[in-house]
Amino acid sequence: MNKIVIIIYFLSFTLIVNAQSADFTYQASDSLFCNPSSIQFTQLATGSPIGFVWTFGNGTGSNSKNPLVNYNKAGSYLVKLIVIYGRSTAVVTKTIVINPAIIVSIGYDRNYICTPGDINFTATSSGNIAGYDWDFGDGSGIQTTNGNTIAHNYTAPGVYNISLKATDVSGCYGTNQTTVTFQTPPLTGVLSPVSGCVPANVSFTANATIPANSALTNYAWDFGDGSPITSTAAKNTNHLYASPGYYSPKVTITTSEGCINKYSFGIIGYGTPPFNLVAHSDKTIICGSDTAKFVSKATDANRYVWNFGDGTAATVADTIAKHKYTTLGTKNIKVTPFYNGCPGIQATLNIDVVGVIATYKYSNTCIDKKTFSFSNTSQGNLSSVSWDFGDGSPLVNTLNATHTFPSSGSFVTKVTVTDSVTGCSDTYAQTIYTSDPYLVNPDTSICKNDSTTFSVANNNNNNPANTYTWYVAGKQAGPLTDSSYTVSATIFGNFNNYVVINNGTQYCRDTIRLNNTLLVRGPDLNFTAPPAICLNSLYSVSNTSKPFLPADSVSLWYWNFGVNNVNDTIYQPQPYIYNNPGTYKVKLTGVDINGCKDSLVKNIAINPLPFLYVIPATDTLCFGKADSLIAFHSDSIMWSPSNSLTCAACDTVLANPSATTQYTITATSKFGCTMSDSIFVKVFPPFVAVPLTNDPYICMNDTVQLNVNPPGKIILWSPAAGLSNANNYGPIASPAQTTMYTATLMDSVGCFTSTADITVHVKSLPTVDAGPDKTYPYNTSFSINPMYSANIASYNWTPPNILSCNTCPDPNGIANNSNTFFIEVTSDSGCVAKDAITIYIECKDANILMPTAFTPNSDGLNDYFYPLTRGIKSITKFSIYNRFGKLVYEAKNFPPNDQTLGWNGKVNSADQSTSVFVYYIEAICDLGQKLFKKGSVVLIR
Repeated sequence: MNKIVIIIYFLSFTLIVNAQSADFTYQASDSLFCNPSSIQFTQLATGSPIGFVWTFGNGTGSNSKNPLVNYNKAGSYLVKLIVIYGRSTAVVTKTIVINPAIIVSIGYDRNYICTPGDINFTATSSGNIAGYDWDFGDGSGIQTTNGNTIAHNYTAPGVYNISLKATDVSGCYGTNQTTVTFQTPPLTGVLSPVSGCVPANVSFTANATIPANSALTNYAWDFGDGSPITSTAAKNTNHLYASPGYYSPKVTITTSEGCINKYSFGIIGYGTPPFNLVAHSDKTIICGSDTAKFVSKATDANRYVWNFGDGTAATVADTIAKHKYTTLGTKNIKVTPFYNGCPGIQATLNIDVVGVIATYKYSNTCIDKKTFSFSNTSQGNLSSVSWDFGDGSPLVNTLNATHTFPSSGSFVTKVTVTDSVTGCSDTYAQTIYTSDPYLVNPDTSICKNDSTTFSVANNNNNNPANTYTWYVAGKQAGPLTDSSYTVSATIFGNFNNYVVINNGTQYCRDTIRLNNTLLVRGPDLNFTAPPAICLNSLYSVSNTSKPFLPADSVSLWYWNFGVNNVNDTIYQPQPYIYNNPGTYKVKLTGVDINGCKDSLVKNIAINPLPFLYVIPATDTLCFGKADSLIAFHSDSIMWSPSNSLTCAACDTVLANPSATTQYTITATSKFGCTMSDSIFVKVFPPFVAVPLTNDPYICMNDTVQLNVNPPGKIILWSPAAGLSNANNYGPIASPAQTTMYTATLMDSVGCFTSTADITVHVKSLPTVDAGPDKTYPYNTSFSINPMYSANIASYNWTPPNILSCNTCPDPNGIANNSNTFFIEVTSDSGCVAKDAITIYIECKDANILMPTAFTPNSDGLNDYFYPLTRGIKSITKFSIYNRFGKLVYEAKNFPPNDQTLGWNGKVNSADQSTSVFVYYIEAICDLGQKLFKKGSVVLIR
C-alpha cells in the first residue's frame, strides 16, 4: 500500500480493551541479517484475527499472515503489526537491524607476469573486517590473513582466477574476483613478398601483445641468410636478399620485464630467372577423346605454369603436364618456368584437337516417365552415331533418340560418335534411373494427435538426387531425402495424401497418390473462458466442443480446473470459484465412441483481491464535530463521497459531514480487482423547535392538535394537563382555560435541544334558537324571530337572496317555496353557534298548475305537457288518457317542473292529432301529504 498510518483508536464500539494481544517473530534467511536480506515474519496474535496490516519500515507493507520481506539497504527498521479483530485492533512494534553489506575490491601491483615471480595483492573493503580469505587459483589452497595485503608467487604459466572473501565482526561478508596472467607475450608476424627474384627487398612486421604496464625493449631479427642478427626497438624492418635460395627468418622480442618470445615466419624463397626452356607436346594433332601430354624443362626451374589455351591453367612441379580438352580446334599453349617465384622466358606451342567429342543431354517425358528424350550435343563431324541404352535393347544409330526403359532400374546409357575423316571416335555415358513407385500407408482413419507413417515403395533409391515433398494428413513437409515420413495428425479432415518425388533436373517430378483417403477424426475440442478473473469471481467456461464427425459422439468429458481433486465429467461444467490466487491450467479432455482422445489446456489467472478493512463500521456525530475513519488496505483506495473528508485516497481521514453520510471505501488492485466496505456516519444536526401554527384560539369544549417541527426527536410537552399524550408529536389539546404549552425537543444522542411554546386560547360560546318550523299559504309574507344570547357579534342566514336580509337577526320573506333557513351566529370572541327553521307551503291542489293546451310541433315552445308545482316534493303518478279512455302516457316518481319528463304528444312514436286528452296526477307535498288533481288538455297540431 502507498501509506499505512498506524493509529490505534479506542473507538466507541470497542468491546474489551486489551482482550487480544499482537506479537510476531522474525528470522533472516542467512541468520546474519546482512544486506541484502530476506526476513521471514511470523505473527503470534491471540484470539481470532480477521486481518493483518504490516509496515516494515522500508516503505513497504503487507496484509499476509506471515510475509517474507526483502531488505535491500542496511539500517534500523521499525516494524509494526496491526492485528484486526471484529471490533478492535491490537498493535506491536519491533526494531530489526540489517547489517551493512561488505564491499571488497582487489588491488595488485601487476596482473601480468611472463616469468615466475610474486604478485602483491591489496584488499580494500568497507566495514570492520575480522579476516580475509584468499584463493589464488593455482591450487595452493585458501590463505587467511588479518591484514589486507598479501604476496603470492606464481611458478607456472596460466590464467589464474583470484577470489577474495572479506568477513566483518558481525559475520557479514563480501566477495570479489579478478584474474592475473602468467604467460609469454603472444607474438605473430607478417612479411612481403614471400617469393620473387633477387635482389628482393622484403618488409617484415612483428606483432606482440603485452600488458598495459609493460613495454617492448628490443626486436632481434634473424633473416636466415647468414647475415648478422639485427636489433631494433621498432616492430617493422626491411631486409634485402641478394642470393637465390630458401630462408627461415625469425624475430625474438624482449619486454621491459625481461620476458622473451620468438616467432618463425616459415620458409621463404627467392631466385633468378630460369633459362634454356624447352617445351613441346607429345602430339601436335590429337583426337577429341584423347588426353594431351606436354613436356617442358628449364635450367634452375622448380615450377611451371601452363595456360592450355582453352581458358584453363595449371601449376606443376613436374616437367610433364596433361590436359583433356572439351572442345575441338587449334589450341595456343603457353608455359612459363619459375625459380622460387622468379619467372623465366615464356614458351608457346600449338596443337590441334580434331575428330569428335561425345556428349548428350536427356530428360524424361512427363506423360510416360520411363521414356526419355536424348539430345546429341557432341562436337565434330558425326559420321556415325550409336546409342547403347544399357537395358539389352538394340543399338540405335540416329542423331538424337527417344527410348522407353524398363519400369524400374538403373541403366548406363552411352553414345558413341565417329568421324570417318579423322578416324576419331568418342563415347559419353550417364546412368538413367527408372522406377514405378507407389505410396503406402497402413491406415484409413486415425485419431487426431496419433502418428502414421507414409512410405514410397519401389522407387529407385540409388539416385542420390532423390528428394520427397510430402502432402499428407493436411500437412506439407520437405523436400526430404528419406523415402518414408511419419506425421502426427493435428488437423481434422478426410485427406487425399500424396508425395512429390524429385529425381533431379533431368526428371519430371512424379506425384504419387495414396489409393485411399486418410480420415483424421476425434473430438474437436474448444471452450471459451476469460483469461483472468478476480478471486471469488465465478469462472465460467462455455464448452463449444463437438465431434469432428457428428456420428462419432463424445462419450466422456473430463474437466480439470488445475486444482487437485477438482474435476467434472459433464459437457458444460458448473461455474467454479477458485479459493486461492494464482495461475491455473484448465484442461478439457474428450473421448469419443471410437476411443479417440484429445485434450485442450488454457491458462486462467486468478488475481488476488485487495485487502480492505475499515473501522468503525458505524458512528454518530454531532454537527460541526469531526471524526477519524481508518481504512486498512493493500492497494490504492478511494473514499466516496469525498467532499466532507480531508483526503479522498488516504488511509486515515477526518470526516466532517454536514448530513448523515454512508462512506464507501473501494480498494482497487493493479489487476482491476476491487473490494469495498462502508462506514455509516449518522450526523445529528442542530435544530430549532418551531410551532407549525400561531397560538390557536378555540372555543370552549373544542380541541386542537399541537404540532412542532422538526419531527423525529424526543419530545416532552409541559404542562401535561389537557393533552392526549405529553410524550408524542401532535397531541390533542383540550384545555379548560387558556394555557401555554411548552414542547422540549432533543435528538436521540443528546447533541442538541430546543423548545417551542404554543398558547391555546379558550373562548366563550354564543347561543341561538331559530324557533319551530312554520307553514304558510303560497305567496304570503312571513318573518323569523330567533332567540339570541347577548354576545352575538354577527348573523349569517343561508340560503341567501330569499330572505329580506341574510345578516340581520330577524329577516322576513315571501313563501313561494318550502325552504329550510340556516342561521349561523358568531360571538364577539369568534365562537360560532348554528340553528335552522323550515318554512313550508300549504299542501293544496291549487299548487299544481297545468296548462289547458300544448303544441308539440318541435318549435321549442310549449312542446311538452308536464306539471308545474309549488310546495310539491315529487310526482308519484302522471297519467294521460284519450277520449276513448285509453292510457296514452304515464310517468311515475319524478320531480316536478321538468318538461323532459312530460308528454310530447306521441303514442308509440306516432304523432297524435288534435284532440282533447284527460290527465290524472298524484303528488307528495313538501309537508309529506298526498295530493290529487285531474283535468283536461287540448293537443293542437
